[in-house]
Amino acid sequence: MMQRWKLIILLMIGIFLVFSVLARIDKPGDESFVGLCVYSSDGFSVMTNGKTSLGVYAELKLGGIYNVTGGVFNTSSGLRMRPKYIRPSLPTFPTSDIKGFYWPSRGYYLLIPDSEKRTKLALPLNISKGDMVNVKGLFYRGRLYPVAYSKLTPPSNPRDGMPWRVEGVVLYSSRKPILWNGSDKIVLYLPYSLRLKPGTEVKVLGIFRRYSMPSLIVDSQDDVTVIGMAPRVPFMEAGIGKIAVGACMVVGRGKSSLRLDCTKLRLTGFNARMGDTIRFEALVRKSSLLCLNCSVQEGREELPNGICNFSPGEFVKVHGRVEWVRIYGNGFGLANVTKDNCWVLLKLRKSLGISLTTNEAVTAYGTFKTYHGMPALNIESGDDVCFGNC
Repeated sequence: MMQRWKLIILLMIGIFLVFSVLARIDKPGDESFVGLCVYSSDGFSVMTNGKTSLGVYAELKLGGIYNVTGGVFNTSSGLRMRPKYIRPSLPTFPTSDIKGFYWPSRGYYLLIPDSEKRTKLALPLNISKGDMVNVKGLFYRGRLYPVAYSKLTPPSNPRDGMPWRVEGVVLYSSRKPILWNGSDKIVLYLPYSLRLKPGTEVKVLGIFRRYSMPSLIVDSQDDVTVIGMAPRVPFMEAGIGKIAVGACMVVGRGKSSLRLDCTKLRLTGFNARMGDTIRFEALVRKSSLLCLNCSVQEGREELPNGICNFSPGEFVKVHGRVEWVRIYGNGFGLANVTKDNCWVLLKLRKSLGISLTTNEAVTAYGTFKTYHGMPALNIESGDDVCFGNC
């Protein structure tokens, strides 16, 4: 019996020694590797530490950093591991620091200031398009895999070829609208299908370019945010980019604009007769007003007869009867219009195409002038003379 127990004890000691030897043989074959996952699909991942790449038979999160432990073996495709342990890790490998503007457009990029270079990112960042950022990461096959990043304060002035955000009012609407940001005009190069109306207040993100005028090349409709309409203010207080509100008389007409008695700026985008009083909401531009909402508040027919109230430079309505008419050899003519004890000369340029006869009732709209020391009315258009009280 004693011999049997001795045999059992010897067998157990032998088994223990065998397992101890096997454990010692297996352990030296295990290796640990800290790296960043740059590929993961169908139970297989690729990790790198910037110098060495390792294929791991496990599905890891792309962009994650792991410490994997297991047996490493070489294949025709490179180093491989069947991991025994996988745990998240902090980076123990050197990283690159890249400063730039985040630009996700047909890929993810960092636009590098003061150069035309761009760095392609393998993964998106959780920041807004156009933000300036410092990215720490690893380069793998031409792309930067972010490990960590932090936002930076962008420069106060725009840089050529870099993102720039601007807020302002659309002054001119066209394929390349012009924006007023309070101090400068900025040309917008918009996506083909996007149109902006004058007077619209917008926020725009684009790539800044120093062309003949400061310009923004807008990448996407999503980079334009409409805030609303420009502020409405009384026309005497309105500056460029504001909507002027008021009521004024039309005292002059051009091919595409009206001259008003209350401002030196000509009004475009609306048509009215000389002497009409119009109420307007108009966008103020550098040298003009653009009508956004205009209407005739009072027709010129309502003006009082100003024949007896001569004042040089004043726009008036004159009504009376033709006392006499004189036409000179060059086609220029004069007509004396009288009402009660008052009279005024109508200056009749040949181009007006007006023919008056004695004793004819006439109404004319124009500006008081002097002609050889006599009161006269300067008429701009043949439409500003009509027969009768009109």
